[in-house]
Amino acid sequence: MTLPSNGAPVKMHRRLAGLALTVVLASTGLAVTTHHAAGADTVAANTSTAIGAKPMMGFNNWARFTCAAQARLDGTRTGYSFQQFMQDQAKAMKDTGLVAAGYKNLTVDDCWMQRTSAGYLHGAATWGGSSQPGFDFELTDYSNYVHSQGMETGLYSTSGVNTCQGVPGGVLGHEQVDANSLAYWGVDSLKLDNCGTTSSNRQQIFTTMANALKTATANTSRKILFNESAPAGYGPTTAEKYNSMDWVRTLGQMWRVSPDIAVWHGDSASAWNWPHGGDYYEGGVFQNLNDTVALARYNGPGNHNDADMLLIGDNKQLTVAEQRSQFALWSAMGSPLMISSDIRKMAADPTTYAPQLNILKNSDIIAVDQDALGAGGYLASRDNASATAGIDVVVKPLAGGRRAVAVLNKSAASTSYTLDLARVGFGNTSCTRTARDLWNHTNLSVQSSITTTIASHDTAMYTVDPGSCGTPIPVGQIQAPQSAFQASALCLDAYSGAVAGNKVALYSCTGNSNQQWQRQASGVISSLQNTALCISGDSTGLRLATCNTNDTRQKWTYNRSGQLRQASGVCVDIAGSDFSNASSVVATYSCGTHQPNQTWTAPFDTPPAA
Repeated sequence: MTLPSNGAPVKMHRRLAGLALTVVLASTGLAVTTHHAAGADTVAANTSTAIGAKPMMGFNNWARFTCAAQARLDGTRTGYSFQQFMQDQAKAMKDTGLVAAGYKNLTVDDCWMQRTSAGYLHGAATWGGSSQPGFDFELTDYSNYVHSQGMETGLYSTSGVNTCQGVPGGVLGHEQVDANSLAYWGVDSLKLDNCGTTSSNRQQIFTTMANALKTATANTSRKILFNESAPAGYGPTTAEKYNSMDWVRTLGQMWRVSPDIAVWHGDSASAWNWPHGGDYYEGGVFQNLNDTVALARYNGPGNHNDADMLLIGDNKQLTVAEQRSQFALWSAMGSPLMISSDIRKMAADPTTYAPQLNILKNSDIIAVDQDALGAGGYLASRDNASATAGIDVVVKPLAGGRRAVAVLNKSAASTSYTLDLARVGFGNTSCTRTARDLWNHTNLSVQSSITTTIASHDTAMYTVDPGSCGTPIPVGQIQAPQSAFQASALCLDAYSGAVAGNKVALYSCTGNSNQQWQRQASGVISSLQNTALCISGDSTGLRLATCNTNDTRQKWTYNRSGQLRQASGVCVDIAGSDFSNASSVVATYSCGTHQPNQTWTAPFDTPPAA
């Protein structure tokens, strides 16, 4: 267990054993046998009623406070309980207008619970390892108070016996009894972590818990949303990562996909570029962007990739520009928006915290996150793999053919940037359409581009409406899997430019037009640099050829599993599964199931089907 500077324990998700077999199978091109993916909808095993159609918004105490006991705002601690602290956060959420803005879930993370010797789950008597009080034995009054503030009650548990902090409160062996207690208390959501299970039994335990939630709420209108951490336990080079991304959607509504966002390590620490997936199992904003944006295709109504908590508020580990960026990027990815800051301070001093409250209550950006299409945002362009240089462009398809575009400046200096609308899918660039600046809340008449100045680590954000200028098409980079958590992936590149006969293979992402691909409605993938040329593939490799919609070697479908697939049953495949090696052979090979070396991140119009 690692201790940050405030002495609070850091939750460590356990590394998973038993994955060597799936890694070997993936690297050899052999199929890994798993069950079929479920359809994208808002009904899963935890409830027969549609819930969680849009990403959750609310508060979670973990990233800011972990299990560490806190004081009242006046500094006193005597008699101040964990329960009262959470109730004070709920009241502050209402008083600041955050509840009215849509932040309606209040989740208490680890350390709230304990079990009797007979196995009954109840509120812990003390707060973490302190002498301060914890929660009531039964949580009915607590839940009633949260509801009285216009919020929903969320609780945390884990799939094993002990939680990630060692509390004997996990659901293993107690699934139905615990679900019955949650229903009795009036709980609205359950976050289930991975600690205490492995790849051999995790799916079984999560399935049992989902079914228990459904049984417990069968006779009540209050259903319990299921928030699953399972995919976060598997790295991007494992078959189980993509298998778990399929099975969690059959059980619940949202899931973590990466290491934790950086917890509070003191005011002087930075949570922007914090590449600590291997030691703390934590990442900064940039690292969690990398891990989440690569999985955009799995988002849909009732199916949400969770990039983890928003560090917007009092923790001082992000500049205001970086807080703006986290909010814009999380919304562009369609992530749940769960604040982890001291909202009590915001309510007590709304003037000091006006910048943070303005970010969190930006209705234009919230609307992007909550858009009815439910799509995730994909990485349309990255011109530098570094966390400290270059521009990233994330595009999120919206209902009605609109696009949301977030433009991140990763460099240490302000920069002028021109967003080429052709690169985000808009043709007919002599036609005038409407873009909206989501920070300034102003409409712009634009044709081919938008030019703006972006401060260091800030993100410009727009929505673009095609109007009568024609429907946009999916345009952007096509990327291989990451070589590890938090890594930047390689891009498909037309070597030496878009010229007929030139090979298409892996290369570091440059943002150049020879790495920009148009996925046409006919199934061909044309080069933005030369739209007369398309990707043609066979067992000897990929190359550019004159576009021909009758050539089966040029016709591709893109599915939720990330396969670029021909009708003959072959997929674009990276031989040897060396995802960091630009010399790896890219060709077609018989399609497998959940093979990382046949998994690609590509642009899309709507969430891809299974």
